[in-house]
Amino acid sequence: MSKIANMLNMLQILKDNQIHSIDELSKVLEVSPRMIRRYKEELDQTGIYIKSYTGKYGGYQLYDNSNFLKLETPVKEKMYIIMKRAIVNKNKVKIKFFSINSGLTERIIHPAELFNYLDKWYIAAFCELRQEIRLFKLDDIKDYIVLEEKYNENNLKL
Repeated sequence: MSKIANMLNMLQILKDNQIHSIDELSKVLEVSPRMIRRYKEELDQTGIYIKSYTGKYGGYQLYDNSNFLKLETPVKEKMYIIMKRAIVNKNKVKIKFFSINSGLTERIIHPAELFNYLDKWYIAAFCELRQEIRLFKLDDIKDYIVLEEKYNENNLKL
């Protein structure tokens, strides 16, 4: 399986709030214990925090307050993952975005960061329509397509 698929499977396992040993996780995911440690580090960097326990009964456990699990639906969870991948790969994304002021608009964005604020997920991105950095609530993105076209990081001075 791919690295991303393994990391998502690891999260699925950890959702039960039990402590899972690194050896157990490595057997289930069919990777080395060293890879499990790397997955944990990368998940921590994205804001999905995993507790570490040492000793005979040690292992990993997902923090109860993990923002990743507060995505309301599998659709929003999928959007989060796809947007995170677009950020890493520096792909432009075409979105249909609804705002109270402008209604439904189509925009091309250069996604820079995903973050949670007051239990809502947002993406900070350079908006080609407005020619500036904007914040888009994931709930207000009605449709999206990740484009093959890459963007230049120089526009993303947050």
